[in-house]
Amino acid sequence: MVTRRRLEKRYAEEEARAPLPAEGDALPRVELRSERHGRHPWVFRRMLREPAEPLAPGQLVEAVARDGRFVGRGFYNAGSEIALRLLTDDPNTFPGEAWFRARVAEAVRLRHDVLRLPDATDAYRVVHAEGDGLSGLVVDRFAGVLVAELFSAGMHRHWPWIAAALDAAFPGLETVVRADWRVEKQEGVKMEGPETPAASRPLVVREGPATFEVDLRRGHKTGFFLDQRENRARMAALCRGEDLFDGFCYTGGFAVHAALAGAASVLAVDLDEDAVEVALRNKQLNGLGASVSFQHGNVFDVLRGFKQSGRRFSRMVLDPPKLAHGRDEVPKALTAYKDMNRLGMQCLKPGGVLLSCSCTGLVQEADLLEALRFAASEARAELQVLHVAGAAPDHPWLSRMPEGRYLKAVFARVVPRM
Repeated sequence: MVTRRRLEKRYAEEEARAPLPAEGDALPRVELRSERHGRHPWVFRRMLREPAEPLAPGQLVEAVARDGRFVGRGFYNAGSEIALRLLTDDPNTFPGEAWFRARVAEAVRLRHDVLRLPDATDAYRVVHAEGDGLSGLVVDRFAGVLVAELFSAGMHRHWPWIAAALDAAFPGLETVVRADWRVEKQEGVKMEGPETPAASRPLVVREGPATFEVDLRRGHKTGFFLDQRENRARMAALCRGEDLFDGFCYTGGFAVHAALAGAASVLAVDLDEDAVEVALRNKQLNGLGASVSFQHGNVFDVLRGFKQSGRRFSRMVLDPPKLAHGRDEVPKALTAYKDMNRLGMQCLKPGGVLLSCSCTGLVQEADLLEALRFAASEARAELQVLHVAGAAPDHPWLSRMPEGRYLKAVFARVVPRM
């Protein structure tokens, strides 16, 4: 078995042998097993022939079809299930340092000139992987700090190009580099950046009327779930004078917005004790009183307790973490969504509003709606779907890559059967 240390050593040796290419350099070739390829940016390992010579993880390559026709250029990693991440399918385009600078600049234009996000918040997504043509890279801005999360060995290997592009777009901002341990295991490369001052100091960001502390060192993903920004605002508008239960509250995004919008009471629960500590500080930051409560606990157990005690709410948010990391886990995830939402519906007052979310990309919108239908049937309730949303628009997805539409948010009214 190859250990993490051996993988890191092997990667360092291969990286030393293969410097970053310059425009005009001949790139190593990889060949598809088929003669055709759609425009999807991912090519899985089983779809490729093994290269004639070993390539460093994340090396920039040129891909051709079985008949020799040009397919595209991108990052190759023989050790990853997604062995090829295509960056361009234009034979006249070389994805080098200048190309990266142009792609990042275009991503920033979307956020600043089209969406005008800085007018409403200083926390937003700057680069959204394939949605911005940069497969394997996510960058979020939190006030004066950029947080880059790497999902591919290629983005790690070519980090100098990305860093230069970010410096050009945001001069003077400090950058923190993060990677999930699962991704590092899949890619066979240690990608977490060195500890920086920005990663260890607390940051405070604004989102509409609310302010939030962001923990860059211990927080999930890049530190805060920016994709729910518009859903937080929509739900808050429905909470004036109402009693809200916020399940899987993380650091209190939905709860704080609802309280600021005039909710009568808010009870928020999460199993992550560190997140609950930050949520309590967010409560203080926003000047919220005793009507807002954050608790550490298992949401399933808490809902079962409410069901037995008869406690009911008029508004509810159920926004669990990712429940399936592979296709074999999807059936179990759908059962969990059904059971969780059934319990939630049983703890809602007649006519109460439920926001049920899924950030599991492998669970399609139709699958989530079906799970909600079964949950409503078991709860002997009727579900009136008011709105189905996704991630905020600074998280765009490509029509040719529907997997990019990972977040589903269903706003529904739960009424007794007539």
